[in-house]
Amino acid sequence: MGAAGKTKSTNADFLRYALKRTWMAAGASEEHGDAVADALMLGIRQGKLNQGLGVYEAIDIMHQMDLLDIKAEPEIVGEGDTWASFDGKKSSGYWTLTKMADLAIEKAKKHGIAIVFGHNHNDAGSFGSYTWRASQAGCVALTSNNSVPMCAPLGGMSNTIAVPPFDGIGPAGDKPPVWMSTKLCEWYDADTAQAVLQGTKLKGDYVIDPKTGETSNDLAPYAEPIEGYGRVYNQSAFQQLSNPRVYMLNLFNELLSGIINPGATITPEVPSLGDIVDGTANGTSVGGSYFICIDPSVFGPLGDVLAKSDRFAQAIEDSPARPGQRKPGMPGARGYESIIKDEEIVEVLDSHWEPFFKTQAGRYGMTEESLRADWEAQRNK
Repeated sequence: MGAAGKTKSTNADFLRYALKRTWMAAGASEEHGDAVADALMLGIRQGKLNQGLGVYEAIDIMHQMDLLDIKAEPEIVGEGDTWASFDGKKSSGYWTLTKMADLAIEKAKKHGIAIVFGHNHNDAGSFGSYTWRASQAGCVALTSNNSVPMCAPLGGMSNTIAVPPFDGIGPAGDKPPVWMSTKLCEWYDADTAQAVLQGTKLKGDYVIDPKTGETSNDLAPYAEPIEGYGRVYNQSAFQQLSNPRVYMLNLFNELLSGIINPGATITPEVPSLGDIVDGTANGTSVGGSYFICIDPSVFGPLGDVLAKSDRFAQAIEDSPARPGQRKPGMPGARGYESIIKDEEIVEVLDSHWEPFFKTQAGRYGMTEESLRADWEAQRNK
């Protein structure tokens, strides 16, 4: 058992099939089903245990609370040569960000750089899946969104700012690319779940007691489970940030995702998870998102960029390790190899497996066994 809990090995193609079938059973189109399944599977292949199967719960709960319109299609509501803005129409972020990424790549190919905004959509899972699309097109990308307010401003005692992903990538040749896939906070609701289910503690004293203001590394006393879910947990605590750098990046990300984004909602005005669970929310779980894309081939030979990226990666790999430390490498290199090799077996958390098949798939009369049988049947056609 690792710090994140027990994992289960499963066939990647089966898991993708089960995810797509379940979302389509909820009412999604095939294109929407593909967007959800593809993004979730890339997060799983990256090794992001809490941004894979379990994060499906984030769109499921919004759909169950009638805050996600699974039939709606994201729509362009503003556009120029190097920019565009999507209204997600209360759809999932998976579909909205997929459309945003593809349009930003298309515009960057023509003009060198583009930014596409999104608003009025729900969770989008691991944002590495959208930057990957740009990398495969020989482009650079930076993308994120704001979220339910679940973090306090540095030194504060209120969950006022977001817990956003922050993902960027560049093209590479034969070596792993420069790939940043991180978060601008210290913990998610998934960490609350693991504190309860596995007894895990945070790496620092980032939990603020809402009454005393004292900090600790234990989320379990503040956890508020939600029936039928294994990753989505509410909590009564506030979140402390580790240092001013994370705080500044979080605020800059809000500038792009919420403040300058036309149609977007700033984080303090996004419904909290508590509002969503108790039925008082009247908006989506994301206030706004952005996708910035740069095509370096517009400014010079792409081959030079790929070669420099590979030399940079090699220089990092050649750096000797400090005593007691692992040998340096490019962040995300293991996930990159898994994606490139299209490995057959992937790992998911046990605590996410059962809720998905019993609650989310079970809601539509499907089980792990029935989905596996259907998957086997379509493979053998």
